[in-house]
Amino acid sequence: MLAIDAASVTKIYKDARQAALSDVSLKVEAGTIFTLLGRNGAGKTTFVRMCATQLMPSSGNIRVLGYDVTSQAKQIRELISIVPQEGRPLRALTSWDHVYNWLQIRGENKQTAKEKTEEILRKLELYEARDKPAMNLSGGMKQKILVAMAMATDAELLFLDEPTIGLDPVSRRQVWSAIKDWKSKGGSILLTTHYMDEAEMLSDYIVIIDRGTVIAQGTIQELRKVIPQNIRVDIARDGLDVDVLRSYGSVVDTGAGMLRVFTFESAVRELSELALRKNLAFTVSPVTLDDVFVYLAGGGIGDDQNGRG
Repeated sequence: MLAIDAASVTKIYKDARQAALSDVSLKVEAGTIFTLLGRNGAGKTTFVRMCATQLMPSSGNIRVLGYDVTSQAKQIRELISIVPQEGRPLRALTSWDHVYNWLQIRGENKQTAKEKTEEILRKLELYEARDKPAMNLSGGMKQKILVAMAMATDAELLFLDEPTIGLDPVSRRQVWSAIKDWKSKGGSILLTTHYMDEAEMLSDYIVIIDRGTVIAQGTIQELRKVIPQNIRVDIARDGLDVDVLRSYGSVVDTGAGMLRVFTFESAVRELSELALRKNLAFTVSPVTLDDVFVYLAGGGIGDDQNGRG
């Protein structure tokens, strides 16, 4: 079963110079974490809002859990939950108030609402602050209230539009754990994020959107193959001849006095020895999703050479 089936979807805002989304087709399998990546303004939130029936497409079709977003919005809303990018908790309400009242609005009885509220607040470490008004909580805790509201429900499909923005590393991992638990119970998730480590940690499938169009999609392993080389070497640039480095692969200036060489495993030893001879700091790691994203949506990674095989 498909959680989302989008066919040739275009969205044009009034007075906009170009489409926010143009001819986008996506299929989201049920029971998976499906992630949208893209720069600010790429169209990620527009797609989420259309799937959540907050916006209508200008053309094309979207079916969510088998229902059409245009003609069957009511049925969809009963089956989904969302953490909106622009959402904010109400200042005077506590974290307990937000979650408990939301569950009752969605039809839960008092006992079930109480149990679910306590469970999610404990999971996200909000329980100790359950009686504090949101106005007295940190920005990160306010964001976790929104996540708690969405994840306390029994929705079949969860929309998470940059859910961990502004969270510290520990809080991010708490949210990640809750997301994994959701999936383990058979839930489906559409996630947007700017954090590449988050996408790598959670995603079953990733779509990269740029300027309203899909420019790449696949599993993490499939997307890594977009860059011909499979290893990156970061090396201090002091006294290095960039042309020499280009003989090993593609080179990009990462800033802060470092050069990044995309190369193959067979060249790692020579590059390491070159750095050691010159007493330069260097690190070696596999190509990451962050590298792929910059390669596709960030203007490239420098002069592309065949390198050494």
